[in-house]
Amino acid sequence: MDSTADRSLSDRRIFQLSAFFAAIYFVQGIAEPGAGIAGQPIFFLLKDVLRLGAAQAATFLAIVSVAWNIKPLYGLLSDFFPLFGYRRKSYLLLMTGLAASGWFLLGSQPTYAYGPTLAILIACGLGLAFSDVLCDAVMVETGKPLGMTGRFQAIQWGAINTASVLAGIGGGWLSAHVSYQRTFLLVSVFPLISLVATGLCLREARSRYNREMVRETAGAVHSAIGSRPLWVAAAFIFLWNFSPSFGVPLEYHLVDNLGFSKIFLGTLDSLGSAAAILGAAVFGKICRRIPLRRLLNLSVAIGVASTVAYWGLVGHWSAIALTLGNGAISMVASLATYDLAARSCPDRAEGTFFAALMSIANIGTAGSALVGGRLYEWLGLRPLILVSGLATAACWLIVPLIRIDVPPPSRTSAEG
Repeated sequence: MDSTADRSLSDRRIFQLSAFFAAIYFVQGIAEPGAGIAGQPIFFLLKDVLRLGAAQAATFLAIVSVAWNIKPLYGLLSDFFPLFGYRRKSYLLLMTGLAASGWFLLGSQPTYAYGPTLAILIACGLGLAFSDVLCDAVMVETGKPLGMTGRFQAIQWGAINTASVLAGIGGGWLSAHVSYQRTFLLVSVFPLISLVATGLCLREARSRYNREMVRETAGAVHSAIGSRPLWVAAAFIFLWNFSPSFGVPLEYHLVDNLGFSKIFLGTLDSLGSAAAILGAAVFGKICRRIPLRRLLNLSVAIGVASTVAYWGLVGHWSAIALTLGNGAISMVASLATYDLAARSCPDRAEGTFFAALMSIANIGTAGSALVGGRLYEWLGLRPLILVSGLATAACWLIVPLIRIDVPPPSRTSAEG
């Protein structure tokens, strides 16, 4: 009887955590400045209102993403310094409020200039980036004992891509039919979902700052810094994300050279996100069955193939096929790298080190966008695709060095 009750309690807790992770990531998918429901409107705001070229727009978005590149600071704050008695919950409520306020302020602007628009979007990104760190810290803390980091991340990314489906369809329609101000005011409503989910689903024991806690956390940080597997994981994650991106240049190519409409671009975004939901579901099934290193080798292979396949982009139907295939394949590959990051984190400093690894990923992504924008202007799209594929293939050099390849424990053994 006690065993049944314990299992029921465990199932309820896993459900609550899954709902919490899904809600936080869903809001990210809707409200993230560069990729959410305002992603298409912001793209056309930069292109048509601020008159930025492809490289300038890529630089603007790279600056907006700066809050995602200093995520270890947020992890250190929450790991070492509880706020109002909580390491995660209070910060989550505060940062979610910042994101909502930023979007509301942006929607209240009568006109748009480069400086104010950039500053407000950085504030929105800060609120979402900090919330992301806190959510991921909870995921690592609760997922590692159950061997469910891979599955929890599949839930997170399934949710964010569900939001992206809505964002792609809605963003294209909003770009064509709704003013920038009303679009941004609409986005400001969605962070309220995170506030509700945090209040209802996140259970956290109260804690307060004390020297013993600081010593234990500092010891975990010091030990992890000298860990070779952690540095190997960091190198792989950086190189994986640094391959020169043709995302922004591809948007310009689709509009200027292939004549795609705003609504069709939004449809492509939604199709890619729908395919990514399938990829997340597949990864959730296989992540506990296939060794991590094998998954990473497979990820590099499909990453190269899906990149080079863009040489076949010639019109609407090829764009649809490439978007669907790349959406599912890339999601499986990306989740393998995120699971590598989660398994590499030491206890008691989960927020700091998962944030550090994700910041390394974001720095790689930002550098990828900058390099990709320049290479597009110098070389054109097709040579850029080839360079990106070769850079992705270079990740194979690091996979043999990875030693975090122990399958996670089963749920039964973890509960036992």
